[in-house]
Amino acid sequence: MVDDMREMQDPEMSYRRGYQQGANDLFEAIRAWLQAPEAALLNEWINGDLLNWRLAAISGESRRDGDRITDACAPPTQRLGKIRAKS
Repeated sequence: MVDDMREMQDPEMSYRRGYQQGANDLFEAIRAWLQAPEAALLNEWINGDLLNWRLAAISGESRRDGDRITDACAPPTQRLGKIRAKS
């Protein structure tokens, strides 16, 4: 319960939560137009990479120190480089 409250009040944790939720909402909106391999990679990115990035802040592995934002505040995007849109 304490971690839930901290996640709601800390700006960096709120940013990470919102980023993951926004990515998931966008994915759900475009899923029908994606081919299966691309959809699988995006799903793995959202529910793997982004979730782990978010949990790292909650667990204290990567989070704000007082008023300082960590260098790890940028979301992990390496997996996204593997996705090539087909038109």
